Amino acid sequence: MDRSTDKKAVFTTGLVTVLTGFGVLLAVSPLLRYFSVLSGYVWLVLLYVLMANLHSVCNQFARTMGHIRLFALDGILRTVLTITFNILLLAVFPMGVSGYVLANILADGFTTVFVFLRAGQWRYFRPSSLSRGMASQMLRYSAPLVPASLCSWIVNISDRYLIALMVGSAATGIYAVSNKIPSVLFTVANTFSSAWQLSALAEQPKGEKERFFSNVFSVYSAIAFVVASGVILTAQISTRLLAAPDYYEAWRYVPVLTLATTFGCLGSFLSSIYMVEQRSGATLVTTMLGAGANLVGNYFLIQLWGPMGAALSTLASYVLIFGLRAVHTRTMLRLRWDMPKFLLCSLLLVLQCAAMERGLPLWACLCFLAVGAANFRPLFRAAKRVL
Repeated sequence: MDRSTDKKAVFTTGLVTVLTGFGVLLAVSPLLRYFSVLSGYVWLVLLYVLMANLHSVCNQFARTMGHIRLFALDGILRTVLTITFNILLLAVFPMGVSGYVLANILADGFTTVFVFLRAGQWRYFRPSSLSRGMASQMLRYSAPLVPASLCSWIVNISDRYLIALMVGSAATGIYAVSNKIPSVLFTVANTFSSAWQLSALAEQPKGEKERFFSNVFSVYSAIAFVVASGVILTAQISTRLLAAPDYYEAWRYVPVLTLATTFGCLGSFLSSIYMVEQRSGATLVTTMLGAGANLVGNYFLIQLWGPMGAALSTLASYVLIFGLRAVHTRTMLRLRWDMPKFLLCSLLLVLQCAAMERGLPLWACLCFLAVGAANFRPLFRAAKRVL
């Protein structure tokens, strides 16, 4: 979105990087056959990786070039095609795992071609526009995000492996179910992020940028706290509705994991400051520290409290990531925080988790009402502005 940047160089570098990476993966693909889980699926995996990355390049480029409606339509179309191809390849033609992966490949492939043609992106693909300077600048920014993604995976997934190792597979299944419900928060957060990040990337004076981020964070945190409180309050009901009876016990971990997800969303918001300032190395360092804390916490706490120890370890790691970013980002942009309200809402969510654990639904309801009241003004202003 930088006006001085050569758009053709950016788009061409993106596509060439993806194709080069695929070439490397293709070269080492014979080694993938030694992994039993991939046996018979290597070519499908290769196509899946290629189509997913090509779709990402074309989709994001269309978004930043101002094709917002096309960007939204692409998301809807991809969902519809994924469902359609899954029904076709799993129910009509029972192809099993191969059909599932192929459905995703076809959905990505069709939508990539659709966006590429509809946005006229062939005009921006010019091999002659490639420059070593642009490529190195883009790679310097993106390279730290690869290990950062792996560290995020550790925070999200490692607890399940350690529960399986220390407690057993049955506990792992119950814990996995409890993780599904807080994912509602991430869905809401991702929708919100998609709507405002283009404005965050727009060129503007530092003072204006600080005011913009502060206003958005006020609404963002209000939505996160209210939705989290609602998810915690309805943990038993939602688990009973969404999970089989054998997994009803999973509700006990939902409140703590929801609180963890809330801080994960807030930390993700602060990482957008790193994105705007092109400080991806800071994203890596903070995520790596959180992943390290998560592994250490899981090792000790799972031995003490089983799956609940894993949930508490996840909470601690997300709070650590958020805290580190909250302090560090102030060296770049000084957000205006309503700290008393933030601490009050955090405390109310902790009390609500404790109330649900102790079987005190009335106190949990009171906490929900208090969180809603504390965040009423920013939510009302935002709704009024939208209307």
